[in-house]
Amino acid sequence: MKFLITIFLSSFLLFQIQPILAKMALPFFGGGAAIWTACMLFFQFFLLLGYLYSHYLTKLTHLNHQVILHSILIAMSLLFLPITPFTDSLSFGWEAPQLDIIFSLLLGIGFPYFLLSSTAPLIQKWYSNNPNNTAPYRLYSLSNLGALLALLTYPLVIEPVMSTKFQGNIWSMAYGCFALSMLFTGYQLFGQQFKSLQPVETTKNEETQSGIGNTWLWLLFSSASVILMVSTTNAMTQNIPPTPFLWILPLSIYLLTYIICFDNAKWYVRKYWFILFSCCSFAAVLMFFIGTQFNIVIQVLVYSLILFFACMLCHGELARLKPNKSKLTLFYLIIAIGGVIGSVFTSIVAEYVFTQYYEFPMGIVLVFVLLAITLKKENTDKLISRKLEKENAFLSVASIACLLAFSLYFFKLNYLYNKDDVYNSRNFYGTLAVKDFTDSIQPTRMLFDGATSHGTQLISLERKNIPTSYYRFGTGVSLALQKTAVNKPKNVGIIGLGTGTLATYGNLDDNYVFYELNPNVKKAAYEYFSYLSDSLADVTVRLGDARITLQKEFDENGSQQYQVMVVDAFSSDSIPVHLLTLEAFQLYWQHLTDDGLLVLHISNNHLDLLPLVATLAENTGRKMFHFYSASDDINEHTAEWVIVTNNKDFIEDDTIIRRATYFKLKKEQRVLWTDEYSNLLSVIKF
Repeated sequence: MKFLITIFLSSFLLFQIQPILAKMALPFFGGGAAIWTACMLFFQFFLLLGYLYSHYLTKLTHLNHQVILHSILIAMSLLFLPITPFTDSLSFGWEAPQLDIIFSLLLGIGFPYFLLSSTAPLIQKWYSNNPNNTAPYRLYSLSNLGALLALLTYPLVIEPVMSTKFQGNIWSMAYGCFALSMLFTGYQLFGQQFKSLQPVETTKNEETQSGIGNTWLWLLFSSASVILMVSTTNAMTQNIPPTPFLWILPLSIYLLTYIICFDNAKWYVRKYWFILFSCCSFAAVLMFFIGTQFNIVIQVLVYSLILFFACMLCHGELARLKPNKSKLTLFYLIIAIGGVIGSVFTSIVAEYVFTQYYEFPMGIVLVFVLLAITLKKENTDKLISRKLEKENAFLSVASIACLLAFSLYFFKLNYLYNKDDVYNSRNFYGTLAVKDFTDSIQPTRMLFDGATSHGTQLISLERKNIPTSYYRFGTGVSLALQKTAVNKPKNVGIIGLGTGTLATYGNLDDNYVFYELNPNVKKAAYEYFSYLSDSLADVTVRLGDARITLQKEFDENGSQQYQVMVVDAFSSDSIPVHLLTLEAFQLYWQHLTDDGLLVLHISNNHLDLLPLVATLAENTGRKMFHFYSASDDINEHTAEWVIVTNNKDFIEDDTIIRRATYFKLKKEQRVLWTDEYSNLLSVIKF
């Protein structure tokens, strides 16, 4: 029982802290989906360190020595509580944000997380030392079950009712309970009779199971499943805001398949899972290119099925290839190395190698290749039955055929999707593409973040300075800029650059300041669009997270005294949560004049932000006006803007009264986000 409780509690805490830490990181690193990817790299790397430590700790011949050393480290880890990984003052100045995240996590929780990571293989090894305990891999399933419960309870139980600070404090107390459990387990093991642990003799067949060929397959299958898990998360959160639920779902599927495959061999029937995976792989190609055409439920469902079938194949093969218990810690160590390789590839390497999220289809290709290899290798076994040999040969050929068909289908769609591109880029903050559409009645150039348009410019010289898309004449932002400080110089702050379309509203002596997180957006706006360079206003672009930059400006120089502040910060269809909290609104008003206008762009395919903004306006004591501009034959995009102000002249203007859409906030619609609490499920359109 002591083994069961300790291993379950360690896994629960190990995975419960993951969404807590990622959510803590959101306000400090721009609120993008890549934050979770960077956190996953840290988690996978420290899982590897934990497995490496447990592997070599169990090499000590005396169990007492193992127990004493581990108990000392457990006691020392309590000095690192409570956890506080992210603060405003903690910045390492790395050019790559991933490294800032990793080093913040290292200092804030590295040592306790390292010891939690080592617990599962260490406890299983100690458990297997007793000759009466013959099924240590069942403890692996229990470990994954604890992890799965931790993930599922977070969005359903923890996140809706607790602030992130309180979550961290509760977790720290639970870690103290784990430490006591681990110390008690060590106390009971201390002095037991197997002091000199001798190597277990292995048969020739068992040596083959852990040979170099199988070791490579352990590594590659574990890498492939992590690549697909992380890239599926990226794909889902590309157009849906990064929320713990969407981080947790792929990771839960990943763990669930481990639980199924390692619990009992009968759950994994290779040919059935291969058929399901093969069919879904072609759906994956469609989702990669046109996934945003489907609603949020269909997107999440299809991506989840693809990941589930792929992980069943990867983890099913790992379960078939697992060695005897004498090689248990080595097996887990190789799996952990594979996990780190997969995480490094998706979070760092892919960003520099690919201009789109190509690691997602690449992961699917890797599964087909590895399955063909393992089938061929299995057929070299002299003890294999004739029936199984024929089945393996057929599946191997089928896997190669599916691989070729999948690749041809993908390359064809990829060509059609990218044939209009004039610029592509990818970095920590997302993917960008500039596309020219010259076959339309009005030839246009468009900027895409992911699959969502973030600005359009007409190509003809006569019409290139006409604002288009969400920023066209008659929209809410157009009215705000045209009705404020008429015939006087305007001071305007804009969060989110896009193509810089709003600069066209600038006149002589106006001051337009854009706050932009992604340096590649600035490059695209200046090099491929002319709104900024053609503007009559004095235009400045300040790089960095807008919330952090505005706070720094206020602390150093006081209020910027903007007459209009526009919040138009997107990452594809996603929104940075930390820009829509009560504290963020209070900061905006510190930089606005008393009669200033706060303008927010809330056009979104997946989120209903109107009740949230209305609640924030109500809490800051100001009136809200909603402006809805429907799409038509000329204007492709529906534009939805909200203006929050107490400016009497603006409120009483006849045009504003006529154009504003009536909206009354009902009590049950109130949604208030703060820096300590936010729940995206409350605003998702289902």
